[in-house]
Amino acid sequence: MAQLRSKRIRFAAIAAVAATTLAGGLAAVPAQAAPAEGKVIGAGSPTAVRDSYIVTLRKDAGFKASSATGRELVEEYGGSVNKTFGSALNGYTATLSATEAGHLAADPAVAAVEQNQRVRVADTTQSNAPWGLDRIDQASLPLSGTYTYPDSAGSGVTAYVIDTGVRITHQQISGRATYGYDAVDGDTSAADGNGHGTHVATTIAGSTYGVAKKAKIVAVRVLDNNGSGTTAGVI
Repeated sequence: MAQLRSKRIRFAAIAAVAATTLAGGLAAVPAQAAPAEGKVIGAGSPTAVRDSYIVTLRKDAGFKASSATGRELVEEYGGSVNKTFGSALNGYTATLSATEAGHLAADPAVAAVEQNQRVRVADTTQSNAPWGLDRIDQASLPLSGTYTYPDSAGSGVTAYVIDTGVRITHQQISGRATYGYDAVDGDTSAADGNGHGTHVATTIAGSTYGVAKKAKIVAVRVLDNNGSGTTAGVI
């Protein structure tokens, strides 16, 4: 009987020691840190495309987006690569959850993660448009009398009019036209003594008659007041 009681005591002691050791061991294991989260550009905007992101890799990442390493980077975070870019940027479009995108944005090889956005052209319609403009945006007759064009309308574009020069003070292009070079007189005052170059310039960028109404014009005069010149002069 005493022997049985001794065995029970010894078993209880062993169990107590094991429990204490286990508890101590668990307490010694550090809690796992939450994954780092970076900034996702454009996240949650009204035009955001759900689960669609543009990922740009750092220049010093050491690998291309099109490589196996590049694709595996996104896959490590639970996403998948869609279209890979090679010229505009070292990156790709990827399908990721919002959480996965945030974690990917914190990766040291990633320069930026931007949520894909829906974009659309904001059009402007010109009423009582000249028939030439009306015909540009409408192939079928009868004509509507209007010309609809993007509101950017050539903004950021510079058109070099290689012709008889341009009257840069013309009200249709004033403030957006400058002289470039006059190959006829060999100077930089490329004024129009014929009219044809100004006609071309206002067809390109005139506020009423122009196709690209916000474009800038640079006058390059290669034809004289009679509209004549040479191939060498044009070159």
